[in-house]
Amino acid sequence: MTRGGDRWRYSGVTGITFANMNLIFAIASLSLLASGTIAQGDVETNSIRSPTRRRHPHMWMFGENGVSIYTADGSEEVKNIAPVDVCKNVTSDDGSSRVRCDFNDVVSDGNKFVWASVARGVPEIDVFRIDTGDLVGSFPTCGSPGDMDVHPMREEIWVHCQGFSNNSDSHIDVFSTVSPTTPISTSIVMHDNTNLRASGKLAVHAGLGDVGYSTVSGQPYLYKLDLADRSVIEQYSFEEGNPKFYGLNAMVYSPNNGHLFARSEVCCTCGSEGADTLECGRYGSKNITISGETVEGQCGRHCQGGPVDNIGIIEFDTKTDTVVGRHEFVGSAPVYEPFISEDGKYIILAGLDGGQTVQMLEVGENGAKSKVARTLSLNFNTSNVEESNVYRDFTYIKNDKMNLFVLASCNDYQVAIVDMDNDFDVSYVSLKDIPYEGRCYSRQVEWVEDSNYVWVAGRQQDETYVIDLSTKKLVRTFTESDARKLLSVAPHHFMGMADEYNNYFQANGALQGSSNAMSNGSSGDGDSNNALSITALAISIVAIAAVVASFFAAKQSPPSSGGVAKPESAVANSVTGSRFDDPSLAVAPSVA
Repeated sequence: MTRGGDRWRYSGVTGITFANMNLIFAIASLSLLASGTIAQGDVETNSIRSPTRRRHPHMWMFGENGVSIYTADGSEEVKNIAPVDVCKNVTSDDGSSRVRCDFNDVVSDGNKFVWASVARGVPEIDVFRIDTGDLVGSFPTCGSPGDMDVHPMREEIWVHCQGFSNNSDSHIDVFSTVSPTTPISTSIVMHDNTNLRASGKLAVHAGLGDVGYSTVSGQPYLYKLDLADRSVIEQYSFEEGNPKFYGLNAMVYSPNNGHLFARSEVCCTCGSEGADTLECGRYGSKNITISGETVEGQCGRHCQGGPVDNIGIIEFDTKTDTVVGRHEFVGSAPVYEPFISEDGKYIILAGLDGGQTVQMLEVGENGAKSKVARTLSLNFNTSNVEESNVYRDFTYIKNDKMNLFVLASCNDYQVAIVDMDNDFDVSYVSLKDIPYEGRCYSRQVEWVEDSNYVWVAGRQQDETYVIDLSTKKLVRTFTESDARKLLSVAPHHFMGMADEYNNYFQANGALQGSSNAMSNGSSGDGDSNNALSITALAISIVAIAAVVASFFAAKQSPPSSGGVAKPESAVANSVTGSRFDDPSLAVAPSVA
């Protein structure tokens, strides 16, 4: 699963002198090395002392089996939480009951917790510990929680709910990622039409500052939110010149140019001579209003891909709050909803043509409409889906070894891997050596961060597949696994700290010798391991004392008369050289 947005990282320490910082880093690193938490970049905790804590990325699977946590390649299930603890007990008309696990969205804050919105009859959010997988609790929220977005700079989770207006005091809720139990008063109401749900999408990002944006299906506005006051401060209408414009739904934000990409919805007439479509289909029709006239028709997804679905995706500049362009078609087919690459550079657009055509928009400068960088023709089965979308998700992988994006059609047992560094070469991995039959249902695609493995969900078949990107082969198939959501979870806070220590001492030539010393002494028995643990604890206490002493010394010492003090951010950068030492991080985020 891919989302645009920030990835939280550890920021450098500020407000301490360079000499003291060297001492603190040295002592703290010795503590980490002695306790075995860092050795040449390995950040896995000691499995004997702490068997339940995990420091490497894992795949979390949410579905009818509850919540299962696996190693990157799927070879080991390291944790399972039973459905009865995290799902909904549904009672049927005949009095029978069953546990139903309908997860709407799942996100990780990268620091402490994993968050899940699940349909359970009671509006609550499930919160899990990121390092152990334990269920922290289920916390009340607004009605029918759906889409969630993380704002790492503010240390907040924003929840877009889908309840009816008359059943909810707010369409959006906010949680603190520092303390989920801390109540945050929120009342953001985007419409008062009690006949409509408030389903839609959210966009919050550090690049947007203290504002966010939201859509509501069936409402012809883009809503601008004040994240500090937690209120709607503006709404932008796109009805002018579009009499059949109905609303906005799916939306992504690119920090590279500060633009939003939002998919439009339309209304269409049906069931009469001269209507947009002659038949109204299995969903029937209702009275709708177009250009002030009441007619028989439909709106929203029932008109998607039809003859009047020609507004497409609206590209909106958040710097000036103006429309800079539209993207109506992919090839000759109407466009589906937008996806965004992890680095914010590309917007991926699929056509409503059975998955035959995919376009990659390359975002340009702020205020300029994004242009098509590449059009791909893909070889997927299109039987019975010639005018439908077959992609619900994709994943984008970019690191020192790979620059790929991966798509899986819900109407095929193939997965397409596009090599961005090799002239967009497309290769296919077969999930099954049989023709696809049955209903086209969603396939989620999720890369396990910092690994060679991509997971693909197949809910229609109750199967989940694991692909090795290095060999481009299927390596594992899970059966009887109704994976509603897949989420790659990594403790970025811990990994960021480990990287900072690692980079600093590599630059100073200290880590290699320390690691070798540890390696040479690692063959001792259990008594020496215990002694090492005690030593690590003692050194940790000394390191903490050094930090405290240095802090008070810095507070009490007058500035030198011979020069100008360096800014705190400059001190941090001079020590670690980290690109994550953003001066803005010196300002405490709002969690009120």
